[in-house]
Amino acid sequence: MKLKIKSVFLLPKDESKNVRIVEFSLDKVNVITGESHKGKSALVHIIDYCLGSDKCSIPVGVIREKTEWFGLHLITDSTELVLFRREPGNHTSTGEMIMYEKAGALDLNEALEKKPKANRDVVVNRLNQLSGLSNERFDENVRNGFTSAASFRDTSAFQFQPQHIVANPYALFYKADTYEHQQRLKTTFPLFIGAINNEALMLEREIKSLEANLKNLQGQLAARKKAIDTWLNNLKALYSRSIQLGLMKDISTNNEQFDTSQYLERLQQVVNGFRDNPIPDFQRGTSEVDVERQKKLEDEERRLQGEISGRKIRLLKLQKLSTSTTQYKQTVTVQQKRLEPVSWFKKKLTDEYCPFCESKNETAKKQIEMLHVYNQNLETVSNAINTPDVNLDKEISEVKEEIRSLEIDLSDVREVMRDFYRKSDAEKQKRQSIEEIYRFVGRLEQQLENVEAIGVDSSFDNDIKALEAQLDDKREKLREIKSKNSQQNILRKISGLISTYVAMLDIDRPTDAVELDITNLTLKILSSTSSRQDYLWEVGSGANWMGYHLSTAFALHEHFSGAKQNPVPSFLFIDQPSQVYFPKDIPKVNKNIKTFEDYSSQLDDLTQTRKIFSAAANCLTRTKGNVQIIIVEHAPEITWQGINNIHLVEEWSGDNALVPREWL
Repeated sequence: MKLKIKSVFLLPKDESKNVRIVEFSLDKVNVITGESHKGKSALVHIIDYCLGSDKCSIPVGVIREKTEWFGLHLITDSTELVLFRREPGNHTSTGEMIMYEKAGALDLNEALEKKPKANRDVVVNRLNQLSGLSNERFDENVRNGFTSAASFRDTSAFQFQPQHIVANPYALFYKADTYEHQQRLKTTFPLFIGAINNEALMLEREIKSLEANLKNLQGQLAARKKAIDTWLNNLKALYSRSIQLGLMKDISTNNEQFDTSQYLERLQQVVNGFRDNPIPDFQRGTSEVDVERQKKLEDEERRLQGEISGRKIRLLKLQKLSTSTTQYKQTVTVQQKRLEPVSWFKKKLTDEYCPFCESKNETAKKQIEMLHVYNQNLETVSNAINTPDVNLDKEISEVKEEIRSLEIDLSDVREVMRDFYRKSDAEKQKRQSIEEIYRFVGRLEQQLENVEAIGVDSSFDNDIKALEAQLDDKREKLREIKSKNSQQNILRKISGLISTYVAMLDIDRPTDAVELDITNLTLKILSSTSSRQDYLWEVGSGANWMGYHLSTAFALHEHFSGAKQNPVPSFLFIDQPSQVYFPKDIPKVNKNIKTFEDYSSQLDDLTQTRKIFSAAANCLTRTKGNVQIIIVEHAPEITWQGINNIHLVEEWSGDNALVPREWL
């Protein structure tokens, strides 16, 4: 996203005073230098405040006391904006803002004259639109729970390197030293570097919605199938009755293997056949099949009874074994208690005399020793048998479960047999009774209607197949996007860029590779001589930390500038990176010190400070001026003497400062 700062301006509370405007170059390294307490560091918070931060971090004091409105003049690809935000007074913040936008060039005086009212939400929404961010939420499976849509405000992590961050070993990015911003950055980082895009976020949301719909349909289907399965025994009885009445055609001999749907199909054929022929012929072979079915039911009953009897015998033996084990445990425990004094007595028996008669012999000692050994053996046995026999308990439980299952099967078979015999007795007198057939078919139709009312039609299967096809299509598209924009490859590229900038700065290990770790929001420095990997906070030295911070910021903005779709603004604000070398007594420029070489000969740290400006200028060259860099510094102008693409904005010393002398 091309978004650069043309100017920062302050409107005084005293309207008789002039507006304070600080102008910046759009394609240079802008430097504001000068003394402390002049307002340089406040610029970070003024810019962030005008870009819609949730609270005002502009330092209290003369800046806030004298300023009514803080403002920014922004340049984008297609438009220019002027944003004002009111000084919050005694409050931590205010949502009151002014936004003026115009396609093409915009005159600041025009914006100051019109001052169209807005608020923070309106401004942030407009910046979201300009950055191309959508309102697509992140996958709800994001572990940290920060799944709301990415906002322009989330990009501030890459825009600023204030004093407390630029050399911080534990926080690499702006505001990442607070938990909420840290977790948000972890969630949004893949989007900002291009590993995912708005289309991928939309696909993830659609996939999650389709998965929920599919799960719901599958649940309904399973519930209906379960309800239908409860009718299975009833359908078996109706099937048998249809055979007895001679209504079943093409009688199957393996109907015991039928499922619910097969029984329904055969019984529906009976109903349909009766409608076609209200006085049906008695199907030949029906009696033979009837008898054969009766025999199968009796055989199945005997088999189940045998199975149950066998398992009952096994259960009895297992329970006896369990009981005998318990009794044996009790016996051993009793013997152990009886022998408890032996150990004590053995300790007291210290010589060769009998403790009772005081005669000199070893018999008592040997007997006590034998009892002690026996006691030890009992203890070993006790430890073994007191260990719970998990396998025995498990086997008893399994046998009980098998018996219960067989009893249920036997009950089902007998229920079918009862209905079979009940109907057979009546059949002896009126097998061919048309009245009986009419009554049965009527009842059969009613039963089939009841089952079909909770039944499963083809629409369920069709809907499920359609959802599965949509899911497959969207998952494939998502895989293609993630494969094309591999996060691993992008991070490898950015890490390579970081290493390029590391070699330009004052870092102790300039040749060691660097790896950007977006899971922990830090860097890993890979040793070139061993397999050691050190995190940023382990490398030591403020100069190293500052160097890695700047290298990461430059590398990320180089990556952003080359991306096709990039929501991150193209400016970088760095606050006093040379703080790791200063404050020291900086020699004043005089007739004997006219060049940087003369100047740096007195302070070696100035040579290292110069590398900061050189690396920043290199970043502009590598990005073809697509990145705007703003640096506020204590170091004097001579520090960057001779380096291209450096623009001195202002020097704030003496009466010169952010707040004009005339305002005071």
